[in-house]
Amino acid sequence: MKQEMTGKERILAALRRQPVDRIPWAPLLVPYTIAGFPKHAPHRVAEAMRTVGCDIWTQALIDRVGIWMPKPKSGVEAIKYFAEGDLVTGYKTPEGAITQREASGCFGSMTIPVDYMITTPQDLRIYRSVLENSFLYTADISDHYDWEADFVGQDGVITDVGIGLTPFQTFVEFLAGVENTYYLLADEPVLFNEVMDLMHQQRLLQIKETAKRSKAEVFVNSENTSWTTMSPAIYEKYCASQLDDYADILHAYGKLHVVHMCGKLSCLAPLIAPGRFDAVVDIAPPPAGDTELWEAALWSPDLAVKGGIGCDVFLSSDPRVCYDKACEIIENTRGQLGVLLGSGDSIPHGTSMENLRAISKAVEEVGAC
Repeated sequence: MKQEMTGKERILAALRRQPVDRIPWAPLLVPYTIAGFPKHAPHRVAEAMRTVGCDIWTQALIDRVGIWMPKPKSGVEAIKYFAEGDLVTGYKTPEGAITQREASGCFGSMTIPVDYMITTPQDLRIYRSVLENSFLYTADISDHYDWEADFVGQDGVITDVGIGLTPFQTFVEFLAGVENTYYLLADEPVLFNEVMDLMHQQRLLQIKETAKRSKAEVFVNSENTSWTTMSPAIYEKYCASQLDDYADILHAYGKLHVVHMCGKLSCLAPLIAPGRFDAVVDIAPPPAGDTELWEAALWSPDLAVKGGIGCDVFLSSDPRVCYDKACEIIENTRGQLGVLLGSGDSIPHGTSMENLRAISKAVEEVGAC
């Protein structure tokens, strides 16, 4: 077993289910986590992770080199403007216009849909026309990655989330919402599936271009998978093979493919386990999720897993609670390959730096493999 690994070596080895010197500690620390830190604390994600003793794992849109845009002279025009502080985006087409409205979310680090773009069969038909009249715009964008890589060095990895979500999950989360997605599927199944197929084919081209050009070694689909928004049958039809297709492309370019699944996963686990992706990350225990990390670690001998510490633990007023939970996960996964200690979804706003340092202390004291 290799001793004194760097953070980067440790994370990459664990994702490949290879031996490590200690369990990696790589939570999903994001801007709204940092917004709750003291004013004097570092406010750059990688620097904050280094300060509290994590193996650095940054998860951001780094090399978005493939973007689908309306074809010139197609009659389709992109719409983008602000209304009372909310962002309005959409498309104007010969068949009509579709728009969505998003409000700034927690500390401006993410947006929340207020009005969805696709709510009726006519909206769906217009969106199909938008897809049919789009082209893939590509560009080499590496300055941001290089800038971040210079700072992170060998202390961790910079993951790229510029490959989007599966089409179904894109509808559920961004374009239509849960209820509208299922109404559209029930009312217009043929049209709905045509749109799913069009989106999937476009996503394949986008991922291929991004994998070919990007310097990132690890790519993340931010699926937010949960049986609270889809049944096993829906996951099998609209997500499982699609994610496998993405994994095949990424692997062909020597990249690691991980999927962010932060919801309730227990009844989906038999379908997740055979996936061709390399890892499932940000796995959440109760109350936000329903799966302990040591349970997920038994899903498949070919799948790495990351996560395990829930929002309630992070928000505890006693750092010892965080220390003890980390120790519990370490002891219940000791000797297993492909396990990374992390957070169940993002670390919530209000988490203290002391709590994060307590987990780092547990990793240092009892995390050796």
